[in-house]
Amino acid sequence: MAFISKIQIIIENKWFKLHASFITLASNICSIMLRIENDPMGQAISNFFFNKDQSPIFVNTNITEGEELPVSHFFRKFNSMPNLEKTALKMVNGSVLDVGAGAGAHSLFLQNNGFDVTAIDLSMASCEVMRHRGINKVICKDIWTFESSRFDTILFMMNGIGLAKTLDGLEPLLNRLKKMIKTNGQVLLDSSDIKYMFEDDDGGLWVDLQKNYYGDLDYSLVYKNVIVDKFPWLFVGFDVLEEIAIKSGWNVDHIYQDDHHQYLARLTLNL
Repeated sequence: MAFISKIQIIIENKWFKLHASFITLASNICSIMLRIENDPMGQAISNFFFNKDQSPIFVNTNITEGEELPVSHFFRKFNSMPNLEKTALKMVNGSVLDVGAGAGAHSLFLQNNGFDVTAIDLSMASCEVMRHRGINKVICKDIWTFESSRFDTILFMMNGIGLAKTLDGLEPLLNRLKKMIKTNGQVLLDSSDIKYMFEDDDGGLWVDLQKNYYGDLDYSLVYKNVIVDKFPWLFVGFDVLEEIAIKSGWNVDHIYQDDHHQYLARLTLNL
């Protein structure tokens, strides 16, 4: 799953959109299938789908605490998606790999519109839900262990690119994607430049830019009595993404920017 999804939190009167792919928050930390007893996100998705249990997930990071994430968000229809995600889905073409697919909101929409979609997620519980929802190709693996023919479009929605974990992990991930994309294919991803979260009222920063990248966050998830240990997750600003992607042999297009510092980018191979 590409873990988290889009959470809006108010911190010092600022809206902070955290997204992730629920496959993983904790799942992408390891390269094995995530079993339900260690999978708060998967448990929440499964209980919501099969038992109509609306108990929320609580999200903690090194800069936020106790933010509530409604599980219904992972089951939203196209009309309820933000414009950024709608824009991305309208750009899809050919065969599709949905990375960290979670409950399958994007995969199901694309499949229902005639696309050949493969949904991957480490969460066994989430994969079971996707199969019950009617998604034809569901694979319980992560991006590092999944092997297949190449795709026309690879999707990383809800900040799924955060599975790079840290800024240092972004280039290896982009190099991995070169082996999975067709010559004229595309990678569609969204992320956020969260520098504004560290700005004071005068525009100054209270973060040491000489240390780790400020978008390298630590996450923890809580669902009922299931708690996931802290794991790293990346939020990368567009300028930084562009620099690293170009270095890795990609062309980068800035497609969309919303009012909350979140952007949509398109990567294509620099042939």
